[in-house]
Amino acid sequence: MSLNHASTTARTILVGAGAFARELIDWSLDGALEDGRAFTGFLDSSPAALDGFGYALDYLGAIDDFVPREGDRLVMAIGDPAAKARLASLLKARGARFARLVHPSATVARSAVLGEGVVICPQAVVSSHARVGDLVAVNALSGVGHDVVLGAYSTLSCHVDLTGAVQVGEGCFFGSGARVLPKVAIGAGARIGAGATVMRDVPERAVMYVMPAKKL
Repeated sequence: MSLNHASTTARTILVGAGAFARELIDWSLDGALEDGRAFTGFLDSSPAALDGFGYALDYLGAIDDFVPREGDRLVMAIGDPAAKARLASLLKARGARFARLVHPSATVARSAVLGEGVVICPQAVVSSHARVGDLVAVNALSGVGHDVVLGAYSTLSCHVDLTGAVQVGEGCFFGSGARVLPKVAIGAGARIGAGATVMRDVPERAVMYVMPAKKL
């Protein structure tokens, strides 16, 4: 199946072409991209990044070298928050604008606020009066509870649970299955490991984790 819908006036472009990008391409076929858009090209250090997967998108060069043109909309397909922030700053300085991708199976409350370029994956929930910052990724089956503030560039892996009124600074990363109890504050740049349960405030750039499974 060809996914090449190239247009001279409006392109929708993936920033990065790793495994997350392939997920976003597939979900775009479910109508996840705003304004009825479809992906037309990708940016990556490797022109062959999508070879062998059946996607006929145009290779548009390396991310650091890209200069957007009028009508382009970009979608960030990179999970690492620091990399997202750096590349977004570079691309926005050149006039880039980012499109949202919200899967139809996700639930987003009418009172929630989504920033530019937010990605909300299948069966995720963004609840009442939550505020999700620019270029945040909320992966499949994750929950952003009521009154949560989720800082720009942050990434939630699958099955993450941010309960009510959690405050998350910019550029945080949450591993699969992590959960944060109500009203806890997570400092900017913190990394919360897979399966961790956070019960107290976390300082900026802290790394919180649990011990891995052991053989009995």
